[in-house]
Amino acid sequence: MPSVIKRIGDRLTIVGVAHVLPRSAEEAGKIITSERPDIVAVELDPARYLALTKGSRLNLVEALRAGPSVMLLTALLFLIQNRFSRQTGVEAGEEMLVAIQKAREVGAQVQLIDRDIGITLNRLVNAMPTREKLRLFGQLFLGLLPGGKKVTLESLTDEQVVENLLTEFRDLSARAYEVLITERDQYMAAKLITLLLSGKKIVCVVGAGHVPGIYERLSRMLSGSWSLTLEYRA
Repeated sequence: MPSVIKRIGDRLTIVGVAHVLPRSAEEAGKIITSERPDIVAVELDPARYLALTKGSRLNLVEALRAGPSVMLLTALLFLIQNRFSRQTGVEAGEEMLVAIQKAREVGAQVQLIDRDIGITLNRLVNAMPTREKLRLFGQLFLGLLPGGKKVTLESLTDEQVVENLLTEFRDLSARAYEVLITERDQYMAAKLITLLLSGKKIVCVVGAGHVPGIYERLSRMLSGSWSLTLEYRA
């Protein structure tokens, strides 16, 4: 199946990709080349951008300060990401690097629109009660075992599969879903609204799981009244 593509008006194209599929990186690049936007918005924050482009890693001192829950969650997510990367031969985040490279080739400005990963992980472990943390960590650990639930990677950009996976995740942990999906959808949609106010043409590249939420919020914002909430560190 091709990447999930949603258009809002004639100035915004949202491309939903699977983070470890070669086809997703290729399609994101092709759409940017054909659309020739003024701005390419990507699902990255500065820390993850540096990790992808400079090969940097999370600061050990910061990870220790964040506490054992954040460290364990980060380690499990890293291991699962590596497992999928070995299956496909593509590093997670490569589609974002392709999008950034194509943006430069067409003379587009690159905008990082995701919330700071440190804020997201800290909010995640603080929002979840112990029982939900254990359930989530258990499910992530089971996903690493050879006998774990098989995932057909090629279907990760199928809209029905995306919807089913989001529903399963919400059922597993409503609080984790709220922090990892809902809050970030809202954050990225707000960032896109501010970019749209510039009047420029935009291609936005995000994980397929964020497309439904971002599209729904932007459609609602642009069709009626809306408010913008900015998050910052004191």
